[in-house]
Amino acid sequence: MARKKFKGEPYVRLNLYEMQIPAWQTLSPAARALLLELRAIYNPDEPNVVFLSVREAGKRLGISQKPTEKAFKELEERGWIQTKAKGGFACKVKHATSYRLTDRPGASPGEVATKDYMRWRPSP
Repeated sequence: MARKKFKGEPYVRLNLYEMQIPAWQTLSPAARALLLELRAIYNPDEPNVVFLSVREAGKRLGISQKPTEKAFKELEERGWIQTKAKGGFACKVKHATSYRLTDRPGASPGEVATKDYMRWRPSP
């Protein structure tokens, strides 16, 4: 099935049901903002891979490195994102870490959105 071409202004979607689950309600403000940034740079015409370095994310959010790293960790722990490939300066080709958004289908045909954040619960 072909995807419809988007007409109009681009937007970032956050469903109400997503805001009513523990995985959202326990996120820090920085992690919430980071999730919106990751969804904003997601390209539906490309495989479900989003590239964003800690440094660039910090610039976009206006925060320093430690809170940015913590925000990435929170999103991954709660199931909003999955690390696909680690990036870094030590690689021959310098690139940012790539992430998969779990609310979107995967890159492979037939791969569905896992929405791991829907099953996340805080530890007692």
